[in-house]
Amino acid sequence: MSTFSEQVHITIDDFTQTVVYYDLELSQKMMDHHHFSFIWQYTGKAIIKPADQAAALRRYKGREVIFTFKSLNGGIKLMSKGIITKLKSIDVNGSPVGLHVTGISHTILLDEMKKSRTFLDRNLQEIALNIFAEETAGEFYQRDAIKPTYTKIFEYKPQYNETSFNFLKRLSARYGEWFYFDGMRIQFGQIKTSKVKLINQASLHKFGIETNLVSHKTSYGGYDYNSVKSITASEAKTNKGSVDSFSKIVLDRQASVSQPNLSIGAYTNQAKNATEITELVQLQTAGNDANSVVYSGISYLPIGVGQVFSIQNQTVEHELLAIEVIHHSQVHGNYSCEFKAIPADVAAPHYTDVEKFRKAKSQSAKVYDNNDPEKLGRVRVEFYWAAGSTKSEWMRVVQSYSGEGRGIYNRPEIGDEVLIDFEGGNIDCPYVSGSHYNGKAKPEFFDPKNMIKGWKFRFGQFLKFVEKAGIWLSDPSGNEIHLDEENKNINATTPETFTIRAKNIIFEASESITFRAGTHISESAVLDKTTVVGGVLNTNVTGDQFLHVGGEYTANVEGDYKSHTEKDRIIVSTNGIETFTDGIHKNNAKGEIHHNSNENTKYN
Repeated sequence: MSTFSEQVHITIDDFTQTVVYYDLELSQKMMDHHHFSFIWQYTGKAIIKPADQAAALRRYKGREVIFTFKSLNGGIKLMSKGIITKLKSIDVNGSPVGLHVTGISHTILLDEMKKSRTFLDRNLQEIALNIFAEETAGEFYQRDAIKPTYTKIFEYKPQYNETSFNFLKRLSARYGEWFYFDGMRIQFGQIKTSKVKLINQASLHKFGIETNLVSHKTSYGGYDYNSVKSITASEAKTNKGSVDSFSKIVLDRQASVSQPNLSIGAYTNQAKNATEITELVQLQTAGNDANSVVYSGISYLPIGVGQVFSIQNQTVEHELLAIEVIHHSQVHGNYSCEFKAIPADVAAPHYTDVEKFRKAKSQSAKVYDNNDPEKLGRVRVEFYWAAGSTKSEWMRVVQSYSGEGRGIYNRPEIGDEVLIDFEGGNIDCPYVSGSHYNGKAKPEFFDPKNMIKGWKFRFGQFLKFVEKAGIWLSDPSGNEIHLDEENKNINATTPETFTIRAKNIIFEASESITFRAGTHISESAVLDKTTVVGGVLNTNVTGDQFLHVGGEYTANVEGDYKSHTEKDRIIVSTNGIETFTDGIHKNNAKGEIHHNSNENTKYN
């Protein structure tokens, strides 16, 4: 075994001397920050002045620390860096003797503040690269290390009230991506190979194997509103499991801890169609399989988190992936590291959780697009978040009544303030649940007694209900229907033509009916017209009256028939004229009576 001076080296920014330390501990874990601590004897002076101690406290906080771990022969080398976040003076008998140094990996730069923004039409790689480029200035990531296996494009993927680090953790768990800091660079999507091979009882001690037999079966149901279908998928166990012998035993003995029935599953809104829900189930069963067996031990060779290494245990060799490592180095002692590992051939990370989502609460947003290409009445909105991308993808709008061939349809206008809610609280599943008035857009129907209700549309169409007064329906052209509750009238007004078309029309009044026209009244019937008057029929024509009858003209008068003409009366017939009476026929004139005929005249 090697001494620490050969295996461990520490450098601190702005400190040029050899770093003398003891009690070094550096913990590394997947999907987490790395943390370190050690006691630093930063000066060789026997007596440290308090002023020098204070100067050191001020000078080295926030400085970068680089740790280098090597194997005995130097063939294996592991580096890790971090930032000093805390310095505490160490006093003995009231005199300063050194500093207790603690710190964290550079990944803390991604975890410094909660943010809300949206990513549209991006895949996981593009989202991650965008975040790393903006927030790390390229300090601890390389493009080649950002290669997630899930490559599909997300129409809409929001980061909501969470740090970028936690956002990436959430995406990694949901989509089964490896996410860790290898000590020097962020890794997203891939694991790393190494040359490390541990021999039990030589370079490896306290070797342990822990198996975990729990149910792997997964069953989910959901809804695809585009195809209007229920979607389901289920698996009793993964078909992509590790070939590790212990993992295979756990997989083969699933029947001991689970029942065969898969028909009743859990609901999820994490899948939008049949393909996605199948992928969801396959991913979760693979993630369950990754927890079947955990290897642990103490290594005297450096192992980094995310590294693939092998263990030789007599005649059996295990190829493993380090998921958690704690490096130790004591003064005058030797380097060692504790590790936890899983089989390197697992199909998904052990922390996979397909139900992982960010919970959101209802909030206001502004509509920026309502021309839905699928003609579903959906809208796109801008959230009232801080600077950055805040636009959504298409989301559905709640209607009070809707269905095939029927419904009440209201689509918010561009610029409207709407209320956004989230299905199951899932930030990935927004919908419009209503609209708001605000300080700029105030309701025209407000009254102190709340007697007015109504609808008004952007071009002026108007429907207003005033309790105990009436109902008004109008448009900007001047058309109006008024149900006058107060006076018990109905008034209909139009600037141009009022047309009623029906098979049968009945006008019935308990008192009177009045027709008025500014110029003409025309009546037309293809067949018959019947007029029945119970009292007096009074027709007053100030101009001429013309009566045209195509057939016979018959007048039946039960009383007297009187006709008065102020001027001449002319009766013309192309055939004959015949008058008949059962009584006396009199022709009286104050003047002369003339009877003229082109032929003979007869009197009997």
